[in-house]
Amino acid sequence: MADQDVDRSEAATPFKLKKAQERGQTARSADLVAAAVFAAGMVFVAWQGWEATSALLRLCRHALEQAASSRLDTGSLWPLMASLLAQAGGVLLPFLFVLPLVAALASVAQTGPVLALEPLKVDFERISPATGLKRVFSLRTLFDAGRACAKLLVLALAAWLALRSLLPQFHAVAGQSPLNFLQLLVGDTADLGLKMALALGLVAAADVLFTRREFGHKMRMSRRELKDEFKNREGDPRIRARLRDLRREMLKRSLALRNTRDADVVLTNPSHYAVALRYVHGEMDAPKVIAKGAGQLAAAMREIASRHRVAVVQNAPLARRLFREADIDQYIPVALHPQVAKIIVWVFAMREQRKAAA
Repeated sequence: MADQDVDRSEAATPFKLKKAQERGQTARSADLVAAAVFAAGMVFVAWQGWEATSALLRLCRHALEQAASSRLDTGSLWPLMASLLAQAGGVLLPFLFVLPLVAALASVAQTGPVLALEPLKVDFERISPATGLKRVFSLRTLFDAGRACAKLLVLALAAWLALRSLLPQFHAVAGQSPLNFLQLLVGDTADLGLKMALALGLVAAADVLFTRREFGHKMRMSRRELKDEFKNREGDPRIRARLRDLRREMLKRSLALRNTRDADVVLTNPSHYAVALRYVHGEMDAPKVIAKGAGQLAAAMREIASRHRVAVVQNAPLARRLFREADIDQYIPVALHPQVAKIIVWVFAMREQRKAAA
């Protein structure tokens, strides 16, 4: 059994993945979120970078002009600060609004909406010094450090290639005016950022593949776990078998009570068993058992028989043998034909007498 638990060779079931998601355990790549946020920021800089910078410069010049004004006093200071903050917010708020929105969309795109409160619970294992030391001196930490170094190397290479493409225009920077220099700096920053965002995108794509593969391997299950999950979801096989027996018994009871009213005779024990027989002359080779029951079911059959004027005959040995040897919707055994024939003849004779009397 222990080997089956260690050998996690089966893929995780949807039920286990759903439960893991409810606990906040998902295959989410932090690098993809970071790459998406960085790319959104660089796109904003390339699109509105110079306009935003110009607006902030005008705002700063206006603030300095007002500060140098002799009319500035305590009463006019707060309206000035409110006006400056409102103008700065109008410039920066779109940028500050886009970044969290992109981060949320990148996270939801990986795992779908996840609302889990379990990660917020207090867990003293997370702040335990012993657990922290184990985490620091572990192969996982070394692997994460190596992966971080590889990412840093890729980004450094992308930055070096981007800066090398900008080297030819550096000699012309000295001849530019301050305003043109600033505009050129914003454009070059956006160009450098977009190239690094592309490199970050490649790193994030590789990290997504690795994260999903690692999460899938972590969620793998053993054959014993699959059996236990099926047992917990579907119920114990013994309980399910017992429920099937109960349903079968209820169906048998309902059929017995329904078929009793169509019988020609009901043989009883007299109180423990009841067997309902039917015989149609010329259509059946022998009498047929159409219902049988024991205990309370036998009592219910006797009550229905008396209610529908079906003959009830007490013959304990014959009733017991029929109950044991004949199933429902089967003809009675050949060995019992003589005994049953006498009863059927008597029942039919009594029926004819009643008809004649009527």
